[in-house]
Amino acid sequence: MSSIAVHGGPAPHAAVRDAVDWGRVVVATLARGVVATLLGLALWAAAPALIGWQPTTVMTGSMEPRIVPGDVVVSRPVGSGEIATGKVLLADDPDQPDHLRMHRYVEDGPGGTMVTKGDANPQQDSTPIERSAVHGVAFLRIPFIGTPIRWISAGEWGLVAMLALGLTAVLALCTIDGSLRRLVEADDDTDGAAGGADDAAGPDDAAGPADGADDGLEARDGTTTGLPAAASTVLTRRALRRRARRVRRLRRVGGGAAVLVLAAAAGVLLPGAADAAPWSRTTVAPTANLTAGTATGVPTLTCAPAGSNTVTIAWTYDDGAAVPVSFDLMNGTTQVASTTTAGARSMVYGGAGLLNLGTTYTLHLRTNLGGSWTALSTPTVRVRVVSVLGLASASCVTA
Repeated sequence: MSSIAVHGGPAPHAAVRDAVDWGRVVVATLARGVVATLLGLALWAAAPALIGWQPTTVMTGSMEPRIVPGDVVVSRPVGSGEIATGKVLLADDPDQPDHLRMHRYVEDGPGGTMVTKGDANPQQDSTPIERSAVHGVAFLRIPFIGTPIRWISAGEWGLVAMLALGLTAVLALCTIDGSLRRLVEADDDTDGAAGGADDAAGPDDAAGPADGADDGLEARDGTTTGLPAAASTVLTRRALRRRARRVRRLRRVGGGAAVLVLAAAAGVLLPGAADAAPWSRTTVAPTANLTAGTATGVPTLTCAPAGSNTVTIAWTYDDGAAVPVSFDLMNGTTQVASTTTAGARSMVYGGAGLLNLGTTYTLHLRTNLGGSWTALSTPTVRVRVVSVLGLASASCVTA
């Protein structure tokens, strides 16, 4: 009787198990990478404080897009003679006691002061700062690592709880390949134990002494000469496993302690919220009470013929304390016309386009105070535009 060996691939369930094991290794590796990245950013943000530099959490968007809320900016102390225009300064805010201002130094002010401005603000800061109020010049930006501090300061506890749950989940994912790593360690321990046993059993042990008297003599010789007798130095498998478990426990405890130490250091060494009053807040200066302007849409908007091919778009608007930079005529999100004349209350519109055979547009008027300070009108006008090869005409549609 003869037998034939059939060679095939692994069983389907074994292949699935291997794929799952590889997935666990990949996910755990990525999770450990995320934890290492976060700890590295926290260390970068906190460690400069040990050499006298000042890490500061940015709380407002006045320096966007270069510096955004939640960033940590490390400021390097400098002498008053090293402060130059164009630098981003961290200084005591003269408009808000016990607050810090992180804005760009744009020009010299009266009496040796410095005029600052947020990159995202449409106007310069109302109060210049003294050179003695400067803590340092922005040197290093660590993105987003101060976001939890910003959330805690703003009382956004829901976001803080979600972040804590997310970090807990990531830490849990770091351990999902633990059984695989323990299996590898156990295999290594088993191989080591087997090798030690083989090394301990030498050729002399395989063939013992043939003479009983000689055996007794060797025992006495061992006793008299101080050579080791029956005690074995080879570790058993159980002892090796106990040692491996102790090593794993020490690693876990050490890793947890390192995480706690770094988190505590970040919490202690990331003080100071650098913020500037946004333009929706009232700020108090030594000689005046300033309230920021707010963009509002025009209350009325009308259309009237201006000629055979153009129309006049007119509106009313109360400037109040804020003078618009421009008024923009908008078709949806597209600007079709604009006027930058100070105090303008009308503009002429004649249409545009290469080929338009009579499309009716519903137009709004946008009040523009500069930057992102804009407001769109609620009233609209309807205008029909006809254009051929750039020759266009516009007419009001009243119904």
